[in-house]
Amino acid sequence: MAGDKPTPQRRQTRQGMLIEQAVMDLHHHPNAKAVHASLSEEGVAMATVYRQLARMVQDGVLNSVEHLGETLYDTNLQPHAHAVCTACEQIWDVPLPEMEGPEPETQPLATIEDVDLTFRGLCPDCA
Repeated sequence: MAGDKPTPQRRQTRQGMLIEQAVMDLHHHPNAKAVHASLSEEGVAMATVYRQLARMVQDGVLNSVEHLGETLYDTNLQPHAHAVCTACEQIWDVPLPEMEGPEPETQPLATIEDVDLTFRGLCPDCA
């Protein structure tokens, strides 16, 4: 489209690559502290981890989700819901079925940018 500017290509630093790989390796919604701990032998500062994770969310490389008052990072970029165990507090991705949005005449929003759906209950281990 006319007027749309491409997103500037950011230079990927060594630390940025390490942090991105750590998030991918940790899989299940790590927080910044878990990412930092996994890089303890690499000498990456905690502030750098926070900065790089925020950049990756901004660039669309990661999603973030708030859980128990902290930000977790999600490598699953597909539309999905979450399930949270109310006993052990673990969080999992839940695939969503293919759906269409509400009919235009009943939709209270001009556009839908995001949907947040979380199932809460007991996981099989805690039930």
